[in-house]
Amino acid sequence: MELSKLYEKALGLEDLTVEEGVFLYHHAPLAELMQVADSIRKIQVPHGKVTWQIDRNVNTTNVCIANCKFCNFFRVPGHKDAYITDMATYRKKITETLRLGGDQLLLQGGHHPELGLQFYVDTFKAIKIEFPQIKLHTLGPRKSPISVNWKA
Repeated sequence: MELSKLYEKALGLEDLTVEEGVFLYHHAPLAELMQVADSIRKIQVPHGKVTWQIDRNVNTTNVCIANCKFCNFFRVPGHKDAYITDMATYRKKITETLRLGGDQLLLQGGHHPELGLQFYVDTFKAIKIEFPQIKLHTLGPRKSPISVNWKA
């Protein structure tokens, strides 16, 4: 693979393969990647206005049965430090986020074996009723080494 060909492909707004991305990671000088990325930004955002998102990460629970090898966060069901975030905690954290100019809540957490879809529906609904202005970024896909049967 040639760096110049990959840069050209990226600048043409073509998707790179995983292999091409890995090659860039291992071989492309950071300054060159930054220059290509800035050029792509100028193509995609010609008006030049760049913004950022002020949000807050809040974990719904630290109970997890996925056993991901990189995670030092989770607790097994029944552990003394296990928790499920309650509405009072959400209220405090959302109020702080809004006060600091934030407008989005990223809700993430473990694979709790006893929390079904209705728990999340009810939680998200309660948050939106009390804080209609807050954007919720939730339930992002993630690969898990096991399959979990969620209760509906």
